[in-house]
Amino acid sequence: QDQNPKAAQIVVDINKKEGIKITITDQGQQKIELIGLKPDRQFDLQALQTKFLEIKQAHPEVFKIEMNPDADVAYKDIVKIMDEARRVRSGSTRFTIKDEKTGKETTTDFMFPEVVLANVMDG
Repeated sequence: QDQNPKAAQIVVDINKKEGIKITITDQGQQKIELIGLKPDRQFDLQALQTKFLEIKQAHPEVFKIEMNPDADVAYKDIVKIMDEARRVRSGSTRFTIKDEKTGKETTTDFMFPEVVLANVMDG
C-alpha cells in the first residue's frame, strides 16, 4: 500500500469530547465520517465496526490506517478501537483481494490490520 500512491489514505482521529472522526482521502478527494459518543460518553464500537466495514468494502486494497488518539483517550479504548479496525466481527463477511504479483485472488476477514499510531510519543 505504501508503494501505491493511488491507494486511499485513512486517518482516524479519536477524542473523548466528540468521538471518532475518520478522514478518507482518495484521488485528491476527502470524505469525513463521524462516529459520536454514546449517551454514556463511551465510544460507539458497534457503529465504528459498521463504518469500518463500509470503508473497507469501498477500498478493499487498503490495509493500513493512521490513528491519532488525543491525550485524554485511555490506552484500553485505543486498543478496543484498533480491534474494531483490524477484523470483521461477523464471520460471514470476507473481502476479495488480488495479489498484484501473482494475479491470484484470495479472501480475508481482515479490514485494517496495519495500524500506525501517529501522535503517540514516549515521555
